[in-house]
Amino acid sequence: MLRTIREHGVDFGGRTVLDVGSGSGMYTLRLAREAQRVTAVDISPVMLDILAEDAAGLGIGNIEYVCSDWMDFQRRETFDVVFCSMTPAIQSDESREKLLGHAHGWTVFMGFAGLMRSDVMAGLLAHYGLEPKVMHNGPEMREWLTGRGITPTSVILDGQWTVPKGLDAALDACSTTLTQYGVTPDQDLLREHLARFEEEPGVYVERTDYKIELLLWQK
Repeated sequence: MLRTIREHGVDFGGRTVLDVGSGSGMYTLRLAREAQRVTAVDISPVMLDILAEDAAGLGIGNIEYVCSDWMDFQRRETFDVVFCSMTPAIQSDESREKLLGHAHGWTVFMGFAGLMRSDVMAGLLAHYGLEPKVMHNGPEMREWLTGRGITPTSVILDGQWTVPKGLDAALDACSTTLTQYGVTPDQDLLREHLARFEEEPGVYVERTDYKIELLLWQK
């Protein structure tokens, strides 16, 4: 993903980066190796704690951690690169406007284009009788930008993520997703379910098939 982004002209070297919905830092750590500074915003303190622990272990000290809902993020500054990777924080027109307001250079937006199937979440959704949400936030963002007179570069990418997590991170990810469906999950049930995905002691592996629309534009 980052190679494709760089091939389209985005340079993170020495730049200030705002990572919206950073999660546990799948991209944040890689961005921080190149950037001057990365401001990581996420609603989950557990995810930010994991990111901070991993960054410390790698000797990365140029990440600022902000635990906040996106619409409650109060900074007035703008950034060289605004980076959004598959975050549910950017859905409404208001949240999109806020995104534009923090960018004075490149914006990188990765949204789903109809497919995101997690092997971990599939069983939980079935247990609670829930239909998986079909996400089109990539095409929806592209259409919204076009309506604003912004023509982004669009790249369609598909594949599978394989993400190992500790138990706390896996529980938090499952709980957060189910909460978005209006379900208050039973933590004992989650632990029992996650045991099927423990591939080595303390490591739970989630595999997610995806189709992503990558959007890039420059102010």
